[in-house]
Amino acid sequence: MVNPFALNWLWRGFKGNSVTFALLFACLVLGWSVTGSLWFFLRNLGVHWIFALVIPGLFFSWLAKREEKWLPDEAVRKRWARGLIIVSLALALLIAWVKQ
Repeated sequence: MVNPFALNWLWRGFKGNSVTFALLFACLVLGWSVTGSLWFFLRNLGVHWIFALVIPGLFFSWLAKREEKWLPDEAVRKRWARGLIIVSLALALLIAWVKQ
């Protein structure tokens, strides 16, 4: 099943220059669902399932809003976000090619 947020993460990372969402997209393309792992972790801690679904979204939104503080230069954020997306797509294609 395809993550319905993947295109949103791609758009926010590539066009919106968000390193957080570019990293989420890169992890998804490479086969690691960060949000799924966080959900699993929260469920093992005993957090109710509805909160385990909501908390990752709130956390990543909060993290994306704080990007300007820990990476203030917009050109650097743009370069990092686009680089993460392009490298992850190239790496995913390389992995698929090697597996053939």
